[in-house]
Amino acid sequence: MYVSFLDVFRPSLWRWILFGAILLASWNLTAQAPRGKSKFDPERWPKQELDRYLALDGQRAQSHPAVVSSKAMIAGTNDPLAIHAGLDVLAHGGNAVDAALTTSLAQIALEAGANVSYAGIIEATYYDAASGKVYTLNARYNTVQNEKDPLTIPGVGEHSGRTALVPGFMAGVQALHDRFGKLPFATLFDPAIWVAEHGVVVSPRLSRDIKRSERFITRLPEGKRIFAKADGSLYQTGELFRQPELAATLKRVASQGSAYMYKGEWAHHFVDAVQREGGKITLEDLAAYRPMWTEPLQVFYHGYQVVTLGPPNRGGLIALGSLKLAEAADLKKFGHYASSAEALYYLIQILRIETSLANMSPEARKRRYPEINPSPESQLTKETAERLWARIQHNSANPQPAKPGPNHSDGVLAVDERGNVVSILHSFSGIYWGSTGIFVDGVSIPDTASLQQGLIASVGPGARLPSASNPLIVLKGGKPVLASVAIGSGGVDEVTVQNLINILDFGMNPKASVERPNTRGPFYGITGTAPPKPELEKETVGEGDFPEAVLDGVRARGQAIKVVTKGAQLSSWIGIQIDPVAHKISAGLTPFMNAWAEGY
Repeated sequence: MYVSFLDVFRPSLWRWILFGAILLASWNLTAQAPRGKSKFDPERWPKQELDRYLALDGQRAQSHPAVVSSKAMIAGTNDPLAIHAGLDVLAHGGNAVDAALTTSLAQIALEAGANVSYAGIIEATYYDAASGKVYTLNARYNTVQNEKDPLTIPGVGEHSGRTALVPGFMAGVQALHDRFGKLPFATLFDPAIWVAEHGVVVSPRLSRDIKRSERFITRLPEGKRIFAKADGSLYQTGELFRQPELAATLKRVASQGSAYMYKGEWAHHFVDAVQREGGKITLEDLAAYRPMWTEPLQVFYHGYQVVTLGPPNRGGLIALGSLKLAEAADLKKFGHYASSAEALYYLIQILRIETSLANMSPEARKRRYPEINPSPESQLTKETAERLWARIQHNSANPQPAKPGPNHSDGVLAVDERGNVVSILHSFSGIYWGSTGIFVDGVSIPDTASLQQGLIASVGPGARLPSASNPLIVLKGGKPVLASVAIGSGGVDEVTVQNLINILDFGMNPKASVERPNTRGPFYGITGTAPPKPELEKETVGEGDFPEAVLDGVRARGQAIKVVTKGAQLSSWIGIQIDPVAHKISAGLTPFMNAWAEGY
């Protein structure tokens, strides 16, 4: 009997055709299916573990337990789930930069863009173990090139696209990762995408913030889609809150890089949304944005090398200048500032004069302080410190720091097994969600310019806006021993410098340091009531923080004091201390924050 070649292979051929059809169908289903588990997707965590971190978010603790590890650690000012996601990265091959950026991205999604934003800013101080060098990154706002009359930019509460500035956050994330990251860029977004796509239960704090900002965040259709349910009511405590538009945006940034927000589809949507509201931002503003690798600013203080961002950052000048002045004063000889009226009085004057100097032009310095070199760099010299100390002793300083606006931020610190260390500050620098209520593809747009018209005018169009943040790293013998960052609307420099003094001068560990009180800067009148009534001549302290006898001693020396409730005008500091000899890493977290630290 004749049997053809096809007769022999026909059954197999049909089986292959059928197999191919099934495979093609499965590919199509996969392409249309919801996103599955990615490498650093929190869905991978044991359910009990995931539930625990979801429950922790939004809770403010009156104190934080000591956290000690031997190999690696991460800490943040908010959002335990985001911080645990960073630890997951450290434990599975990522370095300090990978972990800190993963945490920063997830923080914004968890906070729904309220006080930090993907259209905000980021700054970083990074110690690279391989080279033994410290690098500093400035990715703050640029001013708008076509904004020629910034003093007429509407203030807080007025709806105007002119309050938006050119964002630096995502460009900064890309720049920091490209230079020092280890993992693929897209993996950094896994936890943030999971939060936006899967959703999280609304915490009492988030529910309260949504209600308080209702008139802003629901003004436009884009905001209503995010914060209102199908029946028009706002999301409330205990309800599942998803951000599908944000998830889609983050997926595109993860796959296309930060260029998607500066030259891609998002950039076009952003410019259209801002210009519809009267803003002057253009696609050229976005395309021209570049993060800045700045020359680090540093001082040597009692055998330590303290490093942070240089100009146009101003916070570094304040923190490092204060340390140099405290050294010239030999402040430690007066005792600890929490128990010595003399030490506390002098420390307040030191911080006030350094803040005043950092915010003056060279011309104003020359007029106000003719005995010192007017250049900003001289603020860190021994000669200037000694002359300023003489002025303070003669009670002739009397500085009046300028009143700041709200400066909502998050801080992240990370130390990896290789010895790399990073301190990150990312910020919104406006009121919650922005009083203009602009959202672009799920991303909140800050109203920063509504608070900084004078500063914008001083730097001019298309320029980098200065900042007062101070993410820093302390080294001894060329090796990092402390990472530090602070956030808040007032007292950021005070809480930073006072914690540094506790640790570097008095030998405290970070946990012991944060349990000591700190002053909160000039009283800005931000107490939750409107309008603020500043009393800048008064130094702010928390009720019960200092012995009354110490405060009376400060008053007797001529410094007025304003006592406020525990939570008023509160700045928060977090620190990670590294002991290379004992192989010990420990963290300290300011109370009354949703701060968290973990290590292994």
